[in-house]
Parts: sequence; C-alpha cells; structure tokens
Amino acid sequence: MATASPFDAALRDVLDRLHAASRELEGARDATEVAQRATDLALTLTRSAKSVVALGRLSRTFERYDRFFARSAHDAKAPNEREVGELLAAAGLLGQTETSPRPLSQWPVIGAVLRTHGQVIGGVAVTRPAEYSETERLALGVFAAQVSMALAGSSRWDETWQSLERVERAHEQAVQVLTTVSSHAVKGKNLADFYSRLARTVGELVGAGRVLFWRLDGSGMLNPIAGGYNIDSNFMARLKPTPCAPGSDALASRVVYNDYVFRASKTDVPPEHDYVLEVLGVENATSVPWRAGGERLGLVAAYDSAREGGFSREDAWVLQKAGLAAGLVTRLWQSQDELRRSVERLTKVDSARQLLLKNMTTVVEKERKRFVAELHDDALQKLTAAELEAARLEREGIDPAALSRFRELLNQTETALRRLVFDVRPPALENPDGLAQSIRDRAAMLGASGVTPQVTLDLPADMSLDLKAMLFRQVAEALGNVERHSKATKVEVSLRSADGGIEGIIRDNGRGFVVAERTNLPGHLGLLALRERALMAGGRYSIESKPGQGTTVEFWVPLEQ
Repeated sequence: MATASPFDAALRDVLDRLHAASRELEGARDATEVAQRATDLALTLTRSAKSVVALGRLSRTFERYDRFFARSAHDAKAPNEREVGELLAAAGLLGQTETSPRPLSQWPVIGAVLRTHGQVIGGVAVTRPAEYSETERLALGVFAAQVSMALAGSSRWDETWQSLERVERAHEQAVQVLTTVSSHAVKGKNLADFYSRLARTVGELVGAGRVLFWRLDGSGMLNPIAGGYNIDSNFMARLKPTPCAPGSDALASRVVYNDYVFRASKTDVPPEHDYVLEVLGVENATSVPWRAGGERLGLVAAYDSAREGGFSREDAWVLQKAGLAAGLVTRLWQSQDELRRSVERLTKVDSARQLLLKNMTTVVEKERKRFVAELHDDALQKLTAAELEAARLEREGIDPAALSRFRELLNQTETALRRLVFDVRPPALENPDGLAQSIRDRAAMLGASGVTPQVTLDLPADMSLDLKAMLFRQVAEALGNVERHSKATKVEVSLRSADGGIEGIIRDNGRGFVVAERTNLPGHLGLLALRERALMAGGRYSIESKPGQGTTVEFWVPLEQ
C-alpha cells in the first residue's frame, strides 16, 4: 500500500479542519450566530490562543467596526475592546496612527478580510505564541471566505424558506468541493491534471456546461488553461489572452484584483458586459477570483448553466470556494516543487563535494605514496650508509663516546623517519584488513612515549581505499596530538559503524586544555585538520577538553553511497 507523502498529509489535515468548520457554520440562523461560531471555529482551525471576528467597515485607512466577537482558548479571559482593536491592527485590518496604542502582546498575528460582492463587511484575526505556517495562513483565508458567504446568506434566511434551502445547498456543495479537492490533489499527476479534475467536479455541482481556469502570467496577461471541463479546441480558439492589472476598470481586472463576482445572462445582462457573452459564444457566465491568500492567480469561470435563468448567487459561492481551495493547493504544490528543486540542487552539490573529496584524496594519496617511496629509497638509504660509515670509523679508533652519541642521533633520526613514513602511508593499508592493522600498529607506537593504548574496532569489510585512508589519517592525527601534547598515560581508540557511516572516538587521560583557546596553542593545527577533513567528507566533528580532565575527540563520516 502506498504511503502518503508529508505534502498529502498536510493538505488532508487542512482540508479536514476546513470541512469540519464549514459544517459547523451550516446551522447558524443569523449574522450574530455566524460570527459567534466563526470566532470559536477560528481558534480550532488555526490552533490559536485568541480569536476575533469584527463586523463593520475594516481597512487600513479606516479604524471603525460596529460589532466584535472575541474568544480565548482554554477558558482564558476573552480579549476586551482595546485588545480587539490592537489585534485587528496587528493583522493589518485596521489602520495604525502615531497615537495608536502599541500591542500588548508580541505574539504572531494573522488575519483575513470578510468580503461579499466586492465590499468589506468585517474581518477575522487570530494570535498565538508560535509562528503560523503558510498553510495555516491560507486556511484562514479560505475559512474567511466561507464565513463571508455564511454572513451574506444569513440576511436572506428570514425572507423565504426557499432562500434558506438554496443557501444550505450552496454550503453543502461548498463542503463537497473541499472534500473532492483533497482527493483530486492526491490523484492528480500534475497541476494541469488537478485543475481538469476540479473543473469537472465544479461543473457537475453548479450545473455548468463548461468550466475553465484562467491563469495570470508574469506579464499581466490572463490566459486560459487548456483541459477545463467540456472545453474543446473550437471553444479554446475563441479565447484570447486578456490584459489584467490592479486598479484597472476592465472586467477581468475587477474580478482578479477586486474580488468582484461576475454573473451575466443574455436575458439579463448589463450593456457593458454584453460583449463578453458574444465573444465567448455562451448564453450565460459567471467568474470569481482565483487566489492563494494575497497572491492573485487568476479567475475561475463557468459557462452555459443548465438552469433556467442562468447561474445563481449560490452557484457563484460554490465556484468561489473552488477558486480559494484551488489556490491553496496551487501554493502547496508550488512549495513542494520548490522544495524538490532545492533537494535536487543540494544533491548535486553534495555529489560534486563527494567527487571533489575523492579527487583530492586520490591526488593526496598518490603524492603520499611517491613521498614515501622517495624517502625510503633516498633518505633512509643514506641514513643506513651513515650508520655503516660510523661502524667503520669506530674500528679505526675514533673516540667511542662521541661515536656513540653520533650513532644514537642517527638511530633517533631513522626511527622518526620510519614513523613519518608509517603515518603518511602505512604499508598494510591496501590489504583487506589493512585499516584495522594500521590503526593497531600506530596505537602500539605510543608505547615509546609511555602511553598505554586500548583499541576497539568494528568496521565493515567493503570500504574503499580512499575512505580507509581518510579514517586512518583522522586516527593518526588524533594520536599524534596525544603523543606530542597530552602527557597522557592511557588512550582509548574506538571505530565502529553507526548511522550509515563510521564513528570514531579517541579519548585520553592527559592534561587537557581550554577548547576555546585551541587555535592559539602552538602545534595544534592537527585539530583544525581533523575538523576540516570530517566536514569535507560530509560528516561531523567535535572535541571536548578541560584542563586536568583529558581530551575526547569524536568524528563521524558517511559511508560512500
């Protein structure tokens, strides 16, 4: 059975909460009850600490609202009128002046406008200690649209029972849109396929002959998206890109940027809109904005209603809900694509890093091998010749004490050079068990400095020579620091497989030091090499030390994939 992706789970969670909130709004009988329920539902939907629904004229340039409804979670004290004003102002729903009081709380605040037929009728705002995600912001915008529709419908419930039934049916259809959006988002192969599936569902719900999404591009042109419901090539041929801009009086601009809901029929159409039906070749049409929060994506249009008299206001509400839900899915899908591209870029960067490390390691190992060969064939051979010459001079009667000091110096030099040869390129490293043997041999050399080693190794058998060489360099560098600086009597060396890589720990009982001052300690450039080598391999490194308490070096590098 396929496992749902985090994207699918997040989308379903948001839509499930919206679904539940929409159901709760259905039973409200008047504007007061709608607002009261919306205040409670906003807390649940966004998991907030405080919520406010204000009714009246709200905008950045007006500081007035007629009524407000406020709630706090967990039976806490509800916000008072002053706090309501601050909350609405922080959400950008009321204007701020130099004399306006500063918000009492520094919690994050988000809000959404309540709007019907292009007119602002109120706003909803919520706050909590934690930051809001983009998904929660979009969810609040969709919920605000649902509240707006419920408020607009509530004023007609007392007129006729028939109007009540229409509104309730519109709510049910809007809820159905939310439910099907979740299914289409999961089943859709891409955004175009998702729009096609959603267009069919919406068309069937509102009784439309055709449904089409129009997308706003970066140049300010509104373009039809192929693959709508019952949109054939002949119909698409009649459609042309339409200019669309904020502040324009053009019909498309008003729908996209001013949230204008357009409805027209040949039997009842304003003269200024008659050309729209003529160009499209349809009997009636309705269009609503398609947006994701404050981002304007375009519009959603339905044509040729199967009902007498054309599309109703309730049909437009359902279409508006589809536009808002489609905006939410579009934004989430785009975020997922951006995340996927980021992951691909990071994967390429990581591959390039691994290739660079491999090339660097290969070059360094070749140079080490050449250096060892030359050192062995030249310097060590000459030291051997010098020792033979010293023996000859001793036979000829040279001062024995001076000659003994000379021979001791030669022995020390040869020992140091042979240790250098081992550290640079241990001869056993290329053998199947060469890494373990090389580490044990290097640890055994500590005995000459009075340090007792304890070695624990649990290594995979299929590591590359490059990885083995790097691991040996890490251990040798750490042991060299113990040997030269620690004054330790014991050292523990551990290498084991862990978390898809190799973890190394080198712990001594030496004199330790202040880690923050390590860059100022002479001879401690090896610690920098340890860190840089681990990070370059895509791993990690840490060091812990205190004066008188020894030193622990830890590193982890990933196994090659």
